[in-house]
Amino acid sequence: MRSAREVGVGVIGCGGIGRWHATSMRHIPGIKLVALADPDRAAREAAGTFGVPVLDSAQALLARTDIELVTICTPPHAHAVLIEAAAAAGKHALVEKPIATTLADADRALAACRMHRVQLGVVHQQRAQASTRALHQLAAAGKFGRLLLATAHHTWFKTRAQLARDGWRGDATAGGGLLLDQAVHAIDLLVWFLGDPEWLSGASATLAHSGVEDTAVAMIGFTGGALAVLAAGASTNRARDDISLELSGTRGGFRLEIRDYDAAEITRLDLAQSDDGRARSLSSAEIESLVREAGGRWRQGPAGWGWRLASRLAGPGRGIHPFRSVRGYLRRSVDRVAQREYGEPQGHAEVLARMAAAVRGEGAPLVTGEEARRSLEIIEAIRRSEALGGRRVELARAGPR
Repeated sequence: MRSAREVGVGVIGCGGIGRWHATSMRHIPGIKLVALADPDRAAREAAGTFGVPVLDSAQALLARTDIELVTICTPPHAHAVLIEAAAAAGKHALVEKPIATTLADADRALAACRMHRVQLGVVHQQRAQASTRALHQLAAAGKFGRLLLATAHHTWFKTRAQLARDGWRGDATAGGGLLLDQAVHAIDLLVWFLGDPEWLSGASATLAHSGVEDTAVAMIGFTGGALAVLAAGASTNRARDDISLELSGTRGGFRLEIRDYDAAEITRLDLAQSDDGRARSLSSAEIESLVREAGGRWRQGPAGWGWRLASRLAGPGRGIHPFRSVRGYLRRSVDRVAQREYGEPQGHAEVLARMAAAVRGEGAPLVTGEEARRSLEIIEAIRRSEALGGRRVELARAGPR
């Protein structure tokens, strides 16, 4: 088999997520990390372990001729400007969520990419999990019948210390706040399954943090007729940070839990043969079989005896142990080794691999800029509805301008 053409990549932003992009690239065929850039000296020093140049400006990185693709890992208020700069330099761009902080900025960025004929992808890594992919395949094949109702919960706890450490998270003008920083993940899952939003009634509040919203709810109507409820909190103090999605149709439904950021598990799956017949709950073995067919063979575990021993020490289940615990870290390490062995990257690694393939002309990014715009449209609509006392607002049917 001929190996894929290598795509040279530069990372703009050397904070935690930028370094995670760079780390993930080490194990993705067809990607070569060329350089990183950040104006902050401490961030550059933290990124000095990758064996490539760490530059002091995005402009210097964009001037390099050996870079085809840039990943933008800065605070959200800089996303649109950097997308436009990348497009003008002839570089394809993969930007961390959200695509921008306003629809106007997003539309300018999209227009720049169209003008300069470059690809734009947005990181919504929850689509790149075997469990979520299995469910989306079932929905796309009509296995749930007509989709009627969905509920999405998003509870990621952010302490005041975390907001103070990453100053932009507590600054609404920089893209901070629950909706743009966190709940956008749950919103993206809703639009992925249900399509274009048509109307919305919502509210947000600042209940425990200061300066940015930390709690939000919304009722959303979609063009296909389905209704959805979103409930999200960033001050909700739970033992585990979770996203959950429940969806019901005329022939079945499911409950998906994304535990501690990236452990996506189907906890219930019901299917019926017809609209009139009662659905049957699939067994855990049947669910596991569907997930493995959708790119989850890695869940069988790695081949090496040492890693198999590590898997036994980590224990059964994913997302059971806290993200920062020893057993939680061990489970993630075991799974990532298995994913590399089976050639089934998940999460950010899959997003990066798909983006590099798009640059080579082998399909579209996992989430295009136009797709990501729909989540931002919902966030702006929640804020408009809040300003109107929770009144229903209509969302534009037309695409980006």
